[in-house]
Amino acid sequence: MVQSFVKKKFIPTFENGRSPKLLYVCKAEADHTKLPCVMHVHQDRLEILYIRQGRGIHTIGGRQYHTKQGDVLIYNSGVIHDERTNPEAEMSVYSCGISDLKLEGMRENCLLPDGASPVLFSDAFSQDIENLFCMMYSQICSENAGAEEISHHLLQALIIMLIKQINRSIEKEEDKEVILGERIRRYIDDHYSENHTLESISETLNISLSYLCHIFKETTGYAPMQYIMRRRIGEAQSLLINTQYSATQIASMVGYNNSNYFNTIFTRIVGMSPIKYRKCWVDQNSPKRISSIDINEIVFNEG
Repeated sequence: MVQSFVKKKFIPTFENGRSPKLLYVCKAEADHTKLPCVMHVHQDRLEILYIRQGRGIHTIGGRQYHTKQGDVLIYNSGVIHDERTNPEAEMSVYSCGISDLKLEGMRENCLLPDGASPVLFSDAFSQDIENLFCMMYSQICSENAGAEEISHHLLQALIIMLIKQINRSIEKEEDKEVILGERIRRYIDDHYSENHTLESISETLNISLSYLCHIFKETTGYAPMQYIMRRRIGEAQSLLINTQYSATQIASMVGYNNSNYFNTIFTRIVGMSPIKYRKCWVDQNSPKRISSIDINEIVFNEG
């Protein structure tokens, strides 16, 4: 028999003993992740996604990342993200939503400091991270007595493990072109539902049209107008899932005055019409299949 003893005391990770709260856990297989979850943002929670299999293309905070099995993606509160699977490698994932996270020196519901990469390769901890997600998911779905408390402590373990990984991999980005690309992206994110032309954006930001397009594509992986389109459709996806507004009302809310054109763009990007998307989501996430989880919080692919 070999005994391993705790060798030293530890300083609590969470500020003032305040513990994070697990909102939901999601296990999405390839038939879910094949539907793109277009640009969207959550102001009230942090999300963590673990890629179990396959590869994806994720845009997080305006930067595009080619992701793969074993990667952990961290979406700080207020950070816009866009998710789509690599068609040549079907993707399955675990993900969870978290609130009430407060770490010293950072705003609420943020696990990453500014400048840190939101994509971590779990490396030697890959199996541990997947096991923690699996146990949280099993506990929440089981509805057994004590499941919520067990999941609460499993979440704490997951967050502490990721913090150690983050501290080893932080890389600040100081490149002037990256900073400029971020400036353009922030402007578009604040005004995506308004009527824009490339000329009006370049004039407002006092950047030449050709340079603006070049820098933005280098930074985000998208042309400016393509980014605006995906940002609008991503918001429409969230509204279709989380509200009772009609498709026509939602079209107007995200910047499309012509509902037929909105339907065309939505279908082109998502692969189905807005009405079919709403119905498909409701059918896939009926209470009969997922219990004890807030149905308004779960979407196909972390939307």
